[in-house]
Amino acid sequence: MLKRKKIFFQICLIIIFSIYLALPAAAQEKINNFEVEIDINRDGSINVKELIVYDFGNEEKHGIFRDIPYKYKAGGGSFKLRFSDFSVTDKNGNDIIFDVDNYKESKRIKIGDPDVLISGVQNYAIEYKVDRVLNFFDDYDELYWNVTGNEWAASIRQSKAIVNLPESVNTKELKFECFTGKSGSNTKCVSSRLNFIAKDKVDSIIFSDDSLKPGQGVTIVIGFPKGTIEKPSWFKSFLEIARDNWIVILPLLAFVFFIYFWKKYGKDPLGRKTIIAEFTAPDNLSPAEVGTIIDERAHKKDVSAEIINLAVRGHIKITYIEKKGILKADDYELEKLTVGEDSLNDFQYALLKALFADKKKIRLSDLKDKFYKDLNDIIDRIYQTTVNKGYFPKNPKKVRGFYMGLAIAVLVIGWFVGPFLGWIGVVSVWITGILILIFGNVMPKKTKKGVLAREKILGLKMYLEVAEKDRINFHNNPKKNPKVFEKLLPFAIVLGVEKKWAKQFEDIYRENPKWYGSATARNFSALTLVNNLNSFQSQANSTLSSAPSSASSGASGFSSGGSGGGFGGGGGGSW
Repeated sequence: MLKRKKIFFQICLIIIFSIYLALPAAAQEKINNFEVEIDINRDGSINVKELIVYDFGNEEKHGIFRDIPYKYKAGGGSFKLRFSDFSVTDKNGNDIIFDVDNYKESKRIKIGDPDVLISGVQNYAIEYKVDRVLNFFDDYDELYWNVTGNEWAASIRQSKAIVNLPESVNTKELKFECFTGKSGSNTKCVSSRLNFIAKDKVDSIIFSDDSLKPGQGVTIVIGFPKGTIEKPSWFKSFLEIARDNWIVILPLLAFVFFIYFWKKYGKDPLGRKTIIAEFTAPDNLSPAEVGTIIDERAHKKDVSAEIINLAVRGHIKITYIEKKGILKADDYELEKLTVGEDSLNDFQYALLKALFADKKKIRLSDLKDKFYKDLNDIIDRIYQTTVNKGYFPKNPKKVRGFYMGLAIAVLVIGWFVGPFLGWIGVVSVWITGILILIFGNVMPKKTKKGVLAREKILGLKMYLEVAEKDRINFHNNPKKNPKVFEKLLPFAIVLGVEKKWAKQFEDIYRENPKWYGSATARNFSALTLVNNLNSFQSQANSTLSSAPSSASSGASGFSSGGSGGGFGGGGGGSW
């Protein structure tokens, strides 16, 4: 037992002695002096020269490495400094072997010959140029630079920084601070003084500090008046942002792609390119089909115009019911007439069935919060009818729905990539999603037949809205009578020219037509009828679609400064 204790004690002594021997060796490495000179150039770049006196002690190493961050998170995205013109020399100005590589998010300058070991005190003069390092504010411009870095494994016995301005500056227009210690420390440096070249004129600032422990560093911030530096143009700044954040060009790429995609798959074929007056709808199309072909959408107004069309054709009688009482609203009675339904197409038959079911008469108000499901079905049938008749190769509603779904998916993705790409990435992805949504609205494509039909519909619109004095120029112009007016009235409604059409027939009526009943028969005219039907259509659009509620660059160093802040920084060690 005693022998075991003796062995254990001897092992502990060996371990303690080994640690004791290792500590002095580690402590021997230090930086005797870290002196930096910074020249601020008019173009906004800076030239940096670091003089590092590194003491390896008894350690045999190849040299040192210096890490300087180049990538930052700023302005909601990535921000990268532009480093160039690296060089490393000794105290006599002789070149020293070095390599520069990207290490994590820093530039690593690895100095020394891998085949040569050195020890003792060595002098390194590291020079480089940095662009995009200045901050531009409304009242002043600023250099916010971590001079030494806070990640050195060795202590720094003394440090000094000299900043040369591009021109002399009045002291009243100059602000400066120097912070020392660990990252976030607000402890001021030992000395910050100005180099005067004349009364109240300064061309450089000198900062110095005492011993720094491993993990500590020196950071400076200098604010100088606007105009001292040439601020880069917005276009150059945008290009630099795009270079750092490739995601910003995603909307542009998407725009170019969808222009190509639309030309290939969404652009209509060529038609006649001429519009000639037409006196009737092409191909015996109904008003709802005309309204769908003209703008590639089936609207609820197309359905209400179809109700008027069914009335004109004798299937329905519309009767206006005047409101009685303050709280009562105007209403309309719809009566189903016993007229053959064999001539009706699919959606017209479905519309009649949905309106009346097994009833003979209904009031428009009876359909409130009940008809909306039937309305969606009828609109879908209108789309499908135009596809079946060969005016569209694909259902326009489904085409838009596909792109809307794709756009929503992209917008959701944009939300989730936010933590990785910053707000710049989110905005870029969202703009791309909005572009998809916009292009989705123009992707429905008509066939050749559909294009020719649309041109004829535009010819019909020309005829419906032309002034009375110009109608005589049309060859084979139909006679002016109520029958012609009523037949084309639903088409005028879907094309939005019903009042112009009515104005041409304002003197042909003396009483209501058979398919429309109203108590206000006095002073009746075509314009009165159109106004009454506009009121009916407005109320029908609202009622038929109603549904129950359950079905519906960085912060300034002066405001947030401290050691370890700003650009620059990093650290280093031996290898």
